[in-house]
Amino acid sequence: MNNDDVLDVAMAAYWQGDPADVSVNAITELAGISKPSLYREFGSEDGLKLAVLDRYAAQVLSDLFVLLHSGKTLRETLKALIDFASADPRMETGCVFYKMRAGKHRLGPKTRARVEAIDRAGQAAFAAFLQSRLDAGDWQGGLSVAAGARYLGEQIALAITQRAAGEDKAVIREMLTLALSVFTQARA
Repeated sequence: MNNDDVLDVAMAAYWQGDPADVSVNAITELAGISKPSLYREFGSEDGLKLAVLDRYAAQVLSDLFVLLHSGKTLRETLKALIDFASADPRMETGCVFYKMRAGKHRLGPKTRARVEAIDRAGQAAFAAFLQSRLDAGDWQGGLSVAAGARYLGEQIALAITQRAAGEDKAVIREMLTLALSVFTQARA
């Protein structure tokens, strides 16, 4: 059994559907492995989902963190976030993390804890980005950094969820651009 292959198969299955609805039996069948082999390697279904989430974070979510820490202007970074949410081909069927976050009550304790940790890290990254733009005079504020970070993260999540639902990418881009315009509007 090749762990990387199993993780790739499981990640693809979770990406295509709801992670809570993808059974271990389906993963073993798709990966061409036995259930005992999977359990021997990952310990449990929770262990498999945790490993997939960690892999997904390293391969996909890390790109989001790179965008936020790029040091680019507010407008450049917002445009890059809009591109990521509305046009990145990997988001065509949604986001494994956001799917797990939405159904975290259906996950095992280890995966649920990691989802919560990633969510906190994401909020911290959005907050650090907004604080850096506020400090640079690139963002006028108008709401607290914490509220802005939460809003920004939830708008990205909504756009990616809409992509998974098959909404038109151009409409998603337009709506996300409108939603994020609150950060670039001049305050009186």
